[in-house]
Amino acid sequence: MNTVQPVVIDEVKTEIDLYSENADILELEWFENKKQKLTRTTRSGMVLELRLGNLKEWQHGDGLYNNGQLVATIVIKTCLTICFPAENDSEAADFCYFIGNQHLPVFLISHQQFAVPYDGRLYEQLSFRYGTRIQLNDAQLLSTKSLRYLAKNRTHE
Repeated sequence: MNTVQPVVIDEVKTEIDLYSENADILELEWFENKKQKLTRTTRSGMVLELRLGNLKEWQHGDGLYNNGQLVATIVIKTCLTICFPAENDSEAADFCYFIGNQHLPVFLISHQQFAVPYDGRLYEQLSFRYGTRIQLNDAQLLSTKSLRYLAKNRTHE
């Protein structure tokens, strides 16, 4: 059996420029941002082993280092989302309340534009409730754009 020894990431630097250095890209799904231990393969095929450690979660743009060398940068992949453009605060509240009862995270992807990860049954329910205003779009669901994060950190004010 021929197994590849993973490169162990021993340091993470946040908010680096994704395109500033010739680093490989490690793509993560939006829901993997809090995984304590990950073993994943980069775009070029390098196997990395990551441990969350003192960080609370993996962020888009995190630089992954091994022995002081930048090995890869984290990119949160886009995914299919259900989007709702609220025309006023009342509509925004109604949408968020409805989704909150489904126990799903809600993301604010632009001013008064809300998104949730795609789910077929939810899409049917939302289409029935809001009609053609519901749209399917590919979007990056970054934890810093979740309503939970925005409310906790009051970054929306």
